[in-house]
Amino acid sequence: MQKETISLILILCILIYPISALAQKQNSAPDSKEVINRISKELGLNDTQKSKVEAILDNEKKKVEAVFNEERKKLQQIQEVTRTNLQAVLTPEQMEKLDIKMREQSSKNNPQKK
Repeated sequence: MQKETISLILILCILIYPISALAQKQNSAPDSKEVINRISKELGLNDTQKSKVEAILDNEKKKVEAVFNEERKKLQQIQEVTRTNLQAVLTPEQMEKLDIKMREQSSKNNPQKK
């Protein structure tokens, strides 16, 4: 039983890690104006090119965010189903212990939430 619980904890950790990693990447992304200015200087863009490049990158950013949001929703749905399935197997006390372990693991993986 203990071996199964450890396996379940590891599975849940694997499911939670991508979401926390994704959140960290989004929070640490450089400001788009900084990127545009750096690209403009490095490539010697004129004002017309700079505005067009900015529009292209803004469009790309929106598309990427939409993909991340969709994937985040899918991961959350998987986690909800997993949690429901675990609740059907574990006692309330075991589920509480698992929740505590998951919170601990989550704060280790995502120190910004501490």
